[in-house]
Formats: sequence, structure tokens, C-alpha cells
Amino acid sequence: MEAMAYLVLARKYRPQTFDEVVGQEHVVRTLKNAIRLGRLAHALLFSGIRGVGKTTIARILAKAINCEQGPTDDPCNTCSACREITEGRAVDIQEIDAASNRGIDEIRELRENVKFRPARLRNKVYIIDEAHMLTREAFNALLKTLEEPPPHVHFILATTEPQKIPVTILSRCQRYEFRRLPWSRLVEHLQNICEKEGVPIEREALEIIAREAEGSVRDALSLLDQAISSGVQTRNELLDLFGLADNLLLEEIARAILARDLPKCFSVLQQAFEQGLDLVYFAQDLTEFFRNLLVLKNSSGRVILDLPESELAVLRTLSLEAETEELLLLFQILLSGLETVRRSPVPKLSLELALARACEVGKIVPLEELFAKIEELKKQAPLVGQGNGQPTLEEPPARETSDVSWKDFISRVREASPPLGALLETLDPPVEKDGRLLLRVPEGSILEEKTYREKLATLAHKHLGRNIEIEILSQAGSSPLRQKLIEKPIVQEALKILGGRVAQVKLYEKE
Repeated sequence: MEAMAYLVLARKYRPQTFDEVVGQEHVVRTLKNAIRLGRLAHALLFSGIRGVGKTTIARILAKAINCEQGPTDDPCNTCSACREITEGRAVDIQEIDAASNRGIDEIRELRENVKFRPARLRNKVYIIDEAHMLTREAFNALLKTLEEPPPHVHFILATTEPQKIPVTILSRCQRYEFRRLPWSRLVEHLQNICEKEGVPIEREALEIIAREAEGSVRDALSLLDQAISSGVQTRNELLDLFGLADNLLLEEIARAILARDLPKCFSVLQQAFEQGLDLVYFAQDLTEFFRNLLVLKNSSGRVILDLPESELAVLRTLSLEAETEELLLLFQILLSGLETVRRSPVPKLSLELALARACEVGKIVPLEELFAKIEELKKQAPLVGQGNGQPTLEEPPARETSDVSWKDFISRVREASPPLGALLETLDPPVEKDGRLLLRVPEGSILEEKTYREKLATLAHKHLGRNIEIEILSQAGSSPLRQKLIEKPIVQEALKILGGRVAQVKLYEKE
């Protein structure tokens, strides 16, 4: 005796009436009203991700307008017309796979057949699946037929990529957008099916299946089918079967990143690697984890994530340990790393590099705290000379010198350029030799720059009444002014807040 072929769950539990459809209430409501009022369009476009019911609703619609009890918004599924459509043997209901019948010849044949009346049913229905795969010539051949079909013909185009369909086609169709099934609805749907099948699978395992399905009912049922066939009953068994990342691992590595603990990150990643997890999916889950942290951090206490309460509790706790700017930067680094991991021949090394970059990010100080600290420092160490062309930091005291002409020159310079005059006061008197003015300056002084030397030479010309060349002698390891400015309390406190180091010291003059 020949064994009966097993019917997979996705086919066994495919809805046969509008009321059995899950998660597309907005589409079902509109179609039922159109049938009831006799205002059903002759060309419909169903768009949405895979496995959310586009083809299923198209078949139910075909039964609704051909049912012997109708047209009706609730097909009986018992009359010969309904049974033929359900069993896929109705000659007047044509399902065309555009991926394999995408040329102009197939569409021309369809266009010729449209002219003939239905063989058995009340209406002919053409369901074109993956309609975006049709060629441009095929779309052009379909235009006129879509716009003015015979009254007994209805076209239903189903696609996952509506943006690839020409606008000339879109303008001739009524569009219906199919949505992803919410996570909670999908879990509930899986539970109902498990009860009907008499399969004891933990809710936590079903929650993971629903998360991996990403809103696709067919994907969820395919995963559930595989889990049932493998005897899965618990969450851990499911994680082992599909090689998925445990949320505990994600939480552990996320805490390590927030603590900038790179050795711990590498340790957790190695654990995931040894468990046989797909590191591309692990990197994706980790990126989504930080995305959820960022969303929850900025949700003002509202729950806007469709996740289990246990995961939400973890996210709430971790979101309190980081600032928005920090989470944004980490999310950006991990997202960039994810792209690299996907393309890399050695995903583990690429993911380790992304983790290293994330752990190198400095701890971000909130802007409010930074501004408050700056205001506090202003009160403790007020700036001098603001608004009168003086340097923004306190000027170092002038050094005493017995050279009266040098002091007079400095006073002249101060009148023209207070910052430059203040700098000259910190230097030893120059030596004039062969028409040149030899000036010893500490290493890194602004007088090493050509602009300031030329300005000083111009002032010297005005003071001495003759052209003179300024020659700068740099003294390595001796930078009294630079050191004094860096050691200012306000500068040191700013370095603590901002991090980093002083790369260059310049005196500047306000316009």
C-alpha cells in the first residue's frame, strides 16, 4: 500500500476563507466590502513580503466571485466551483509564475485567451505571481488588456517588489499593501497550530521561531515544521537545531562592549563560534540588539518594540548604562562591521575587528553634563581680556629685562598685536647680527610660522625705521609659554572632560 504524502503545515493550515486569514484585516475588510457592493476592480495588485498571504487571498477571492452561492464575501468551500479552485484544477483560474513565464510570447497567449468566455465558472481569474519578473515587453503587451478587460475577467498581480513594476501598470491596478505579521500575533498563531497538532513546544521556543520568521507566516510554519520533525520541545533544543544565538550570549557580549571589555568580547565570540553558530546571523542579531537599545533609550518610557517582556527588561536595564550618542556610535560601528562580515571569507576575524573598534570608542559624556561643567569652570577660573582683543587665556607675566630698547619694542608690538606682544615678553632679548634679528623661541612656538615672522618683521621695520630680517632659533625641550598654558587648571579640566591631548598651542587675536 502506497504511503500518503505528508502535507506540510504551510499547506495544511492555508486559510480557505477570508475569516481564516491572519494579520491582513485591512485587506480582507476592503475586499469583502467590494464584493458585497459589487465594486470589485478588474485589476488588483497585492504587494508585500514573502509568506504573508498574497496568493492565498487571491485564491479565496477567486472562490468568492465564482462560488455557486455568490458572488459572496464568504465562499462555501463545498460547491463544485469552490472545490475545484481549492484543489487547483479549475481551468478558468490560471496561476502564472512570472519568474518562469516572463516573456512576451506567454503574455500574448494570455491576451488571446482572455477573449474567450469561462469554460465552467462565472469569471476567469488570472493570478500572476512575482509579477515584477515580467519583461518590459511583456508589461507593454499587458497594458491594454489590463485597462479594458472583458467583464468576465479579473487580474490579480502579486509581487514582493512593487517598485520594479512600471507606473503604467500600477496606474491600472488597485493596490493592496500586505503587512508583516506582528510578532505577538505570529506567536499566538503558532501556539494554536501546536495545540491542533498536539505538539508540546515551549512558548519561548515559539517566540524564537516568530522572531526568526520576521513577520512571514509561511517562514514561521516552515521553521515550526522542521522543529516538530526534529522532536524539539524546549528553547535550548531549538537554538541547537537552527544554530541561533542565545539571548544570554547577546546580552553578555553587549555588556562587554558597553564596559569596553575587549577580552570578554573575544571570549563570548569564541564561545558562539565553538557552539557552531552562524557568525553572520550572530553579527546581525548583535546589531539589532544595539538598534533596539537605541530605540528604547529614546522612546520616553513607551514600549514601541514588539518583543517578549523578558527581552524588554534586559534592554531597559542596559539602556540606562549608556548615553544616546554612545549607542548611536556603537550601532554605526556594528552596522558597518556587519556588512564586512557578510562579505568576508573569514567572518570570525571580521567580527572581532568590529568588536575591537566598538571597544575603542571613548566613553561619551552627555552634552548637558559637558556644558554644565564648562559653566562651572568659567565661574572657578574666569577668562581675562575677553572682548578687548586680549588673549583668551591669562597672559604670562612679563619677564624683567635690562634692555630698555627691547622693552620699548615689546610695548609697541603690544599696541599693534596684544597676543604677539605677550609672547615676546616671555622671550630673552634678541641679538642683532648682520642686519638680522636673532630671536630664541621654545620649540613649537607660533613664531616658527611664516605668517607671524612676517608680521613681527613689519612691526620691527616700523619701530627701527629700516628693513630687518627676523631669524628664529628654536630651542628643543624648552617651551615655557606652551607649558604654562597647558598647565592652566581650566585647560587640564577640559582635557579630562573631552579626553585627548594638546596638539598645538596658538595665541589668537579676536577680530
